[in-house]
Amino acid sequence: PDIGGGQTGNKDLEVYLELGYVPHGGGHSSNTMEYAYDDFCVAQMAKALGKDDLHQQFMKRAESWRHLIDPDIGFARPKDAGGNWIEPYEPLKKVEGWTEGNAWQYTWFVPHDPAALIKTIGTEPFVFNLNDGFEKSEPLRYNAPLEQYWDYPVCHGNQPAMQVSYLFNYAGMPWLTQKWNRSIQDRYYGYGVGDAYLGDEDQGQMSGWFIMAAIGLFQIDGGCRIDPIYEIASPRFDKVTLHLDPKYHAGGTFVIETRNASKTNAYIQSATLNGKSLDQWWFPAKTVQAGGTLVLEMGPEPNKNWAAGKAALPPAPK
Repeated sequence: PDIGGGQTGNKDLEVYLELGYVPHGGGHSSNTMEYAYDDFCVAQMAKALGKDDLHQQFMKRAESWRHLIDPDIGFARPKDAGGNWIEPYEPLKKVEGWTEGNAWQYTWFVPHDPAALIKTIGTEPFVFNLNDGFEKSEPLRYNAPLEQYWDYPVCHGNQPAMQVSYLFNYAGMPWLTQKWNRSIQDRYYGYGVGDAYLGDEDQGQMSGWFIMAAIGLFQIDGGCRIDPIYEIASPRFDKVTLHLDPKYHAGGTFVIETRNASKTNAYIQSATLNGKSLDQWWFPAKTVQAGGTLVLEMGPEPNKNWAAGKAALPPAPK
């Protein structure tokens, strides 16, 4: 039942299980993308509990997003119940079924396997479409009026598009993650009564995103994989010390130190993790839990050789 008039929960689950997606006109197409991520989270819990059959079942369901990605146009696209793409179609226009967003925003909502999404669309169109959306959105400060969130690409003030700046990491271009991540910090977040949080601060998402972005760490999948990782972007502070709760972690502290960080020095030039050179934009979360130090050398121009290419990708989730 629709308790309180909401559109979340299991509203479209029956048709999703029948077709592998939620069809246009028969529910909310965006639930296909969200259910697929939910299925991944269940699969990871099943794996942790040793429930192999359930793990495999839900990992298969976690690929349901593939049904609504049209590689010919490089965007998510609704299908009818017969499996046909809807016509005519424009990713930046409001279409019934994309809840509080548009197809441009929901295209990128595969947080549990962005590498597979890139492979499906193709690296070149993926990067072009994503970067083009940022270039069009930056003058708007990433904040379309909430009643028009479907008319713009990157609407950071609403949840479906909050992770997109980190996707360039997975495409082998971490300098673009650093560029656009810092741009959102500078142009979206203010400090006054009228511009501190310009969007939908549900469950603390605006402030939570900013805190993680400002210290330079993120987890695009919410840390829900059985072997979680942290991703690196463009921190703002000279030094951040994370004090680890001894009830859960024995490492004491984890320090994130930047050298030459400033408003203009937004790009990572090199990195070391616990004194060893780090040439990738991610590292296991257990490294933080064990305590240590991440040092980032920052500069005003991108170093396109640092952590670039497929060799820097984390292992695919299992």
